[in-house]
This record gives sequence, structure tokens and C-alpha cells, in this order.
Amino acid sequence: MALQFNITKSFGSFNLDLSLELSTGLLVLFGPSGAGKSLTLKMISGLIKPDAGTVTVAGERVFDSVAGIDHPVRQRRTGYLFQEYALFPHMNVEQNIAYGIGGLRAPGVVDRVCELIEVMRLEGLERRYPGELSGGQKQRVALARTLATSPRVLLLDEPFSALDFQVREKLRADLLNIHRLYPVTTVVVTHDLEEAFMLSERIAVMNEGRIEQFGSREEVFYRPATKNVARFVGTRNIFTGRISSVTETEAVILHTDIGEVHAGLHNRSDVGSIHVGDEVVFCIRPEEIPVIRKDRTLERRVKDNVVEGEITAITGRGTTYLLYLKTLTGESTLKVELPNHVLRKLDLATGDSVRVSLKKESIWIIR
Repeated sequence: MALQFNITKSFGSFNLDLSLELSTGLLVLFGPSGAGKSLTLKMISGLIKPDAGTVTVAGERVFDSVAGIDHPVRQRRTGYLFQEYALFPHMNVEQNIAYGIGGLRAPGVVDRVCELIEVMRLEGLERRYPGELSGGQKQRVALARTLATSPRVLLLDEPFSALDFQVREKLRADLLNIHRLYPVTTVVVTHDLEEAFMLSERIAVMNEGRIEQFGSREEVFYRPATKNVARFVGTRNIFTGRISSVTETEAVILHTDIGEVHAGLHNRSDVGSIHVGDEVVFCIRPEEIPVIRKDRTLERRVKDNVVEGEITAITGRGTTYLLYLKTLTGESTLKVELPNHVLRKLDLATGDSVRVSLKKESIWIIR
């Protein structure tokens, strides 16, 4: 494994207790502010000492509370990129990048710096100082300086949080390209949902100092393990009901307002763990709920779980709109996300009555 850690740390009433193993790849540490994400990176890098546990980087034990091992930051060869860039103001771009590998006079450094300047799209800025650079340019210089040291693990602490939307979008694409060119194990901390979805190969969702779910992007976003994870990843439609029947392919859930909800079972283990009478949480992402046009007959894919409701609000989200739909049979509210062109085509407005389908293959049961 490229990175393994099993660490604990207490700060007053906050307790962090984490265990994770990573091979080469890109991991996103995702979760709300205060979950302990940045603290985790600092303990892996050696900036903060855990109370107990172990940290192993590329097979080398760099921290072991029992054995008394605690390598300093430099010896761990973990590249840490701070939110604030931390560039030296008295050094130009070339000098900043070369600093961590002995300066420009060291053998082979010039070629390495030139390579990174090209990869990071910094040509023409070599002689500029940090005060003459934009936020995005500073971040690219900071990332180039981190990569220049050939780290065994790359740690990025909310690297794009201080930048505007267009710059963030471009730098996210840059990071994916860099990871392809330099496939070092990378851990990115973020609480930005879009960023987590775009960057992640695997996601660890943190909450209150613990990992609530660790898995692929598809597993975490579409099959959340807990109610908290479902909320954190934007599922939005989270309800509680009781199982009324179970077959090998689906479960039927009774909900006070919606009525019978048919949910597809995704594997054999689901069948054995769900029983009639169980109270369960079930959820569906807002973009997975289609609106059924009034002039169309029900297609097979939307015939299950048809719900009627009234649109109580519509909010813009850039390229999409979020519809708040109050069910006609109760007080529950469904959130439905539609692309802008679909909303215009359907000519929907607040106060309209509509039908939607909670597609059974898109419903996920949380036990």
C-alpha cells in the first residue's frame, strides 16, 4: 500500500479516530467543516503528532506511537499543498519551484523546473514574483514546487477554495492531468460537492472525526451507507418508511405521505438483510426523478412510484433548476433537479401540479 494510517487524536471534546489503506490513486476526503479532514492531512505529513497509532508511507513506517517512531516532515517525503500557497515572496517562479530540491544550481534541477513550468502552464512567468501573479497562477506554482520534490504521497488541503469558479474549474482539470502524468498517491481535502464528484476515484466521507463511508464515487454518491452520508453528498430526498413486502428483486416500503414505494434490490445481500416490518431510511437523488409530461402515457421505466404534487418553489443552480414539490397526499416535499432546457420545454412554474416518478432502480435503502 502507498499509504496506510491508523491514528487517533483528541482536542478537548473532539476525538479523531481513523483507519485507511490506499494504493496508488486519487482519494477525496470529503465532509462538512470541522469533520477533521485538514487535521488528518497534518498528521499524515508530520505537522501534527497523533496521540496514538501508525502512519506508513510507501512501505516505510514514518510514525508509530508504540515503537517511538516519528519522522520529521522532510524525511516523510509527503508533498503538502496549503490553502494559502505559502510561496516565498522574495523568490520568482523558477526559484520557488526549485527551492525544495536544492535551488537552481543543483544538478538536474533546471530540467525538472522547465518540465514542471510547461506542465503547469507557467511559460512566460518564470521571472515573476508571487505579488505579480493571480490566485490561479500562485496555486499552479505552489503545486509545481510540491511536485518538484518527487513526493511519495501528495496531500492537497482544499487547494482551490480561495479561487473563483472559472479558475477552480480549470485547475481541477489541471490536477487530473497532472495525476495522469505523475501518478503519485494523492489525497485531496474538500467540502465542495461538485469538486468531490469531479476529482474522485475513491471517496472517504468524514464526519465528527470518523469515516462514515469509503468507496468509489458511484458507491458513495448513489449508494450512501448512512443518512449523514446521503445528506452530505446531496441526495436531498431522504425518507423513513416501513417494509411491507420483500421479493428477490424488490422491496415495498410504506410511507405515510407517498404510499407504497417500490425499491429495487441491487444484490443478494440486500434480500437477506431486509425483513417485513423493518423501519428503514430510503433515498433518491433529485436528478434521478423525471417529470412525467401530462400529454404522455406512462412508459415502462417510470410506471412505478408515480407521485403527484404541487411546485412550491423553483431555485436556479447554474445549469439546472431545483423544484420543490409538495406531495398532494401529505406534507412531504420532494426535490427534483432538472436541466434548464428541460424546465423551459415543460414550461413549469410555481403553483403548477405535476407528476414525477421515483424510479425504483434509483431508490437506495439505508439500513
